[in-house]
Parts: sequence; structure tokens; C-alpha cells
Amino acid sequence: MRTSGIGDPPRPLRILQITSTAVGGSWFHDQVRGLAELGNEVCAVLPREGPLADRLRAIQGVRVEIIGFGLSRRIRQLPGLMAAQWRLMKFVREYKPDVIHSHLIIAMIAARVASAAYRPALVVSQVPGLVHLRMAPFRILEWLSLRRDDLVLGSCRAIAHRYQAMGARSVAVSYYGCDVHRFDPATSPDAFRREFGLAADTPAVGMVAYMYPSKLREFRQVGVKGHEVFIDAVPLILRQHPEARFFVVGDELVGDGEYRRRLERRAARLGVADRISFTGFRSDISSVMAGLDVLVNPSMDESACYTVVEALLMRKGVVATDVGGLPDTVRHGRTGLLIPPADPTALARAVTALVADPAARLRMAGRGRELALRQFDIAGTVSQVNELYHEALAARGPRRPLRRGNPA
Repeated sequence: MRTSGIGDPPRPLRILQITSTAVGGSWFHDQVRGLAELGNEVCAVLPREGPLADRLRAIQGVRVEIIGFGLSRRIRQLPGLMAAQWRLMKFVREYKPDVIHSHLIIAMIAARVASAAYRPALVVSQVPGLVHLRMAPFRILEWLSLRRDDLVLGSCRAIAHRYQAMGARSVAVSYYGCDVHRFDPATSPDAFRREFGLAADTPAVGMVAYMYPSKLREFRQVGVKGHEVFIDAVPLILRQHPEARFFVVGDELVGDGEYRRRLERRAARLGVADRISFTGFRSDISSVMAGLDVLVNPSMDESACYTVVEALLMRKGVVATDVGGLPDTVRHGRTGLLIPPADPTALARAVTALVADPAARLRMAGRGRELALRQFDIAGTVSQVNELYHEALAARGPRRPLRRGNPA
């Protein structure tokens, strides 16, 4: 395998990017696009057609392959999934990638198995969250297959430290970046506020997140994203700011809508249904953020979180739970406020403080924008990933384990 000489720019790589989602996935799309723009040959593998595949096909020079890999407990689905895994292995053998880079647990497992078909490839897993480790089957699969990775990228410090403790051979922190310049804090709030009949001085507090119904015991009372906590905090906030309005932006990513209806019924039981607008999915997130004063993220489990980054880029006040990667972005008292998880009273207190003190809110938001510009610029995060590929390939030699220090 030819390498660049000293002082030469890094040679282009043949990169296989694999994810197990077909919807959403802006973090995946942006990374694929960025790596292609650096001159690499990039092929994206998805398990099925969908909006994400359509967006990826619009990127010049990016190849998209649909291979229906996956996992299932249903015996009748196993032959089809085994056939799909075989097709993935065959494709890897034919494509001969320099790097196999996977995202999300199902894709990570499939990629590790498929990498056996082409041993020279660098095997990289990028982990966007830790919810899968709460499920015994995935914990076991991780334990069995993790050593197949040459490099694990944690999308925040908490994830990187967790995988280092689990015995990953090499770990680094790599944030999923975005087009930070797409979010202009000078965007007018008028369109959003007119749509919902808000006066200029009406406090607007919002939560922007997909709704994830879960059968896991830990999330039966409070869902992964903590929508219930936000709704429960609304009556408490209204005691201090009776004119405030609240917005739940987003919808179920999968499901039949019952979880959203359950959240709406919760708001009705608390007597605040007329103060909370469930907007459903919105594509105009810049306009939504511009119209809000405070963005809340009461997640029970989270990485660094795109919507928090977007809110800070728009210079908005932010309240988030002190879990996972949220402290990487929300520095308590400097870029926003952190609260304990599943605590509506703490959430209400923090929101009330930000609404009552616009000057302090704007100071924190200004520092938050500076942090987001520095830490989440897609150009910087993609360049880092590309450098990690080359470093790992150069250091590994003939399947030699790559050793790195503690994740930053």
C-alpha cells in the first residue's frame, strides 16, 4: 500500500462509510460529503432506501449501495439477513477499501464481520450514543466483536472513556460536525413568532428532538429525550412567567404516533395543552431557533447533540441535562445551564433564570457560539477524521494494534 512521502499531502483513500439508518442522519451525510470533498473516494452503504440515500446521491462523486444488513430475533428473517451479510462481505472484498468506517451499533457489528473479507482495511467504529449498551444482546455483541476495531471514535468524551474502559484497542474523541455557517444568529425571529401569534416580548421556550418510544425499563417513565420532563416543567415555569409559550419540535422517528399522543395527553392532564405547541417535524430549524429564547434538552442519554450546537450557533439560551456529551457543549454557567436528569423542578428553575435575565443569557450564548464554531465546524471535524485514518494506517503496519493515550 503506497503512502505519501514526507511533506506530501495525504494520499486519497478509498473509504466505505456504513450506517444502519435510512432517515435523519445529517451527521452521517455531512461527514460523507466532507470526506469526499477532501478528495477521497467514498461509498456509503445503507440498509434500505429512504431520504438519507436520496441526499447522499446528490453529493458529487459519492456512491451509494443499498444492502439490507441487520439483526433480528425473528427466526424467519434470519436467512434473508444472513444473505445480506454475505452480500456485504462480497462487496467489501470487491471494493477493497482502505477504511471501513461504521456508525450505530447494527452497522458496527455488520462492518466488523464484513471486514474479515478484506483484511488490509482499517476498521473504524464511530459511536454516536450509549443507549445500546443498556441492552444485554448488544453488550454481548460488543464484547465479542470490539477487538476487531482498529480505532473507536467516541462522538463525545463520555463515550470515548466508556469504550476505552471496555477494552477498545485505540480510542479518540471526534465530534460529529455540521455546517456551522448555515446558522446565522442575525436570522429574523419574525416568521416563526408570527406563525404562532407571539408578541415580541413573549418568552418562547422550545425542545427540538425526535421522539423515541422505548421498551427499555430505564425509559418507560421518561423517554430517552426526556420530553416528559419538559412537559412536567411547563406548569412550574408558568408560575413565574405566565405569558410564556412552549414548543415541542419534532415527531416520532419510527412508530405509529402513539408516543406523541401520550405526550399530548400528558400536557392536557397538567392543564397546559393550550400553552404547548406540538409542531411535528420542521425542516426550517434556523427559523425555529431564531424564534426561541431558550432551547432545552432534558435527555436521559445523549451525545454532544446537534440541536444544542445549533441553538448555541444561533446565540440562544440553553438548558441541558448533565449526562453523556452534553457537558462537552454546555459548560455550566458559561455557555448554558446544566441540570440533573429527570428533574422538572431543576429544569423549570434554570429556564426561569434564563428568561428573567436576558443579558446573562446572551453572554452565555455568545460564549457558546464561539465554542460551537471552534469545536463543531464540519471542515475541522472531517479533517480530523481524515488525519486519524492516515495516522492509524501508518502506525498499524501489518495489522499491528494502534496504541493511543487517554482520550482528550
